[in-house]
This record gives sequence, structure tokens and C-alpha cells, in this order.
Amino acid sequence: MAQRILELFEMAGLPPGVLNLVHGYGEETGWPLATHPDVDVVLFTGSYEVGSKIRQEAARDYNKFVVAEMGGKNAIIVFDDTDFDLAVNAAVLSAFKTTGQRCVSASRLIVQEGVFDKFLQAFVDKARRLKVGDPLSNTTFMGPMVSQAGLDKVMAYNQLAKDEGAQVALEGGRLAQGDLRYGYYASPFVYVMQHGPQRVLREEVFGPHVALIPFKTLEEAVHIYNDADYGFALSVCSRDYRKIRQVREECRFGVGYVNLPTIGAEVHLPFGGLKKSGSGMPSAAAQADAVTHRYSWTINHAEDIVLAQGLQSEVP
Repeated sequence: MAQRILELFEMAGLPPGVLNLVHGYGEETGWPLATHPDVDVVLFTGSYEVGSKIRQEAARDYNKFVVAEMGGKNAIIVFDDTDFDLAVNAAVLSAFKTTGQRCVSASRLIVQEGVFDKFLQAFVDKARRLKVGDPLSNTTFMGPMVSQAGLDKVMAYNQLAKDEGAQVALEGGRLAQGDLRYGYYASPFVYVMQHGPQRVLREEVFGPHVALIPFKTLEEAVHIYNDADYGFALSVCSRDYRKIRQVREECRFGVGYVNLPTIGAEVHLPFGGLKKSGSGMPSAAAQADAVTHRYSWTINHAEDIVLAQGLQSEVP
């Protein structure tokens, strides 16, 4: 896609050298670019481990600025008073659209106890019916994982969930039947787990791996959401404005939604997170500001000096 975008800019007449695309792996290409003394601004999207290393290295350079977006452990909070069908669909889209491979994908569904069993059944029923296959087919909901390493990571976290006491509601695994054997396909993995110190509830998986976590009170829901090292995307499903507002005020997030999936497609809005999720800025539409050096240039056309802010300009 990046190659095609560059070709379109070239066709539109953008002068050579203004926009450049360099292919390569992070160690061979990304790191030398990010640390080069002539690169003033680095815009990074990726893992916390890599992003934090780039930020630490940039701190050594007085002139280098970094905007880092480093993923999340995103969640949907579903209250008893929600529009039930809407909430289930929002959860399915949040968890499995683009096979869970979005920085805003929700791998935690925090559901109030009064509707929990019904929600779990409906969510699993829909997840089981999702078509996994050719991403270019209009009937496909979930395409493949991006690589063997990505697939292996999801399988490892599925096993970790079991090791940490998950109640598996829908078993997920590698899909290799028919044409699926030519790609890195995985089916949805859904489980129930009480909130606690488990790694699987805190670490980003980046795939079709979802935990349903029950809660009793609004305060408990806020605690569960905040009790993670990331703070990127959040959705709240409720008809009660007071609950929605309290969640907004008390949860630490960067991209929030009400009665919507955590899909993250609004390029004109702020897009970033807190804590391990990154710098908390800027919106996709504001990237130009991040890479623009702004300066002031004030000209006096009078023969006297008049200072701003009421300062005295008389010189004895």
C-alpha cells in the first residue's frame, strides 16, 4: 500500500525527493533512520519495547522529536442498560475486524454481571459464524495474520490464557484446511476470566484473542479498565449519560467511543494513548504539525519601540 501511495504522489507531480519510501527491517533500516543526526522528527507506530528504545535514544539528541504510538490493551465496557444487539456487534467489530491487528482492537470485554451470560452467548455465537479466508473476498470477515511470528504469538497467548485459569468459551487455533494452508489464518479465541494480576489481561496480543471480564459496579469497571499499563482505546455501551460521563472522566484513555466499536478510523480527531500506549498526540490529520518547525518573526515598521504586555520601552 505504501508503495502505491508513493506512486500516486509521483503521478500527481510531487517533486522527486520530497517523499521517499525505504523498504527494510527495523534493525537494518528503521533504527539507522530514527537515530540519524539529520532526522529531526520520528513518527513511530509499533511495540512499546521498540518505541521506548527510540524515545530513549532520541533523548540523547537535543534536536530530535518523537511521536510514538505503541499499542494498547483496549476494552469495551458494557453496562446492563445497553442496547444489547448494538453492543454485541460493536464488540465483534472491535475484537475481530482486521483480525484484531489494529492498535485500537479490543481484547477485553468488560461486561456487567446482569447481562454477562446473555452477552457471552451472543458474542460467541457471532464469533463462531465469522468467515475467515481470502481478505480480498467481499464475504470474508477475517483475513490472515500478518506473519508466522504474529500467528505464533497469538497461539502462545491462547495457551497462556489457559495456563492462567481461563474458562474457554470458544477454542481458537491455526486454520489450515483447503486454501487456508497457504496463509497464517487463525480462528477467534474467546474466554472468560475474573480480573486479577494475570499477564494475559495486561499484555497486547494483536490478534483474534478476547477475554470477557465480569463486573458489578461502575467503579469496578473503571478500575478494571485502568488496571493495565496501556491506555489507548475505550468504548462504553450504555443508555445512561451519567455512567458514560463518569467513565469518560475516570478512565485513562486516548481514543474513546460511546455505543461504537473501537475501530480508530477518525483521522481528524486526536489519536494516541497514555502510559505505554505512547505520547498521547497528535491526530492523523495533525501529523503535519509534528513535522513542521514553527517560528516567530516580528517586524517593527515604526520609528519607536512599543513593547507588548505593557512593558516600558523607554531607555534612560
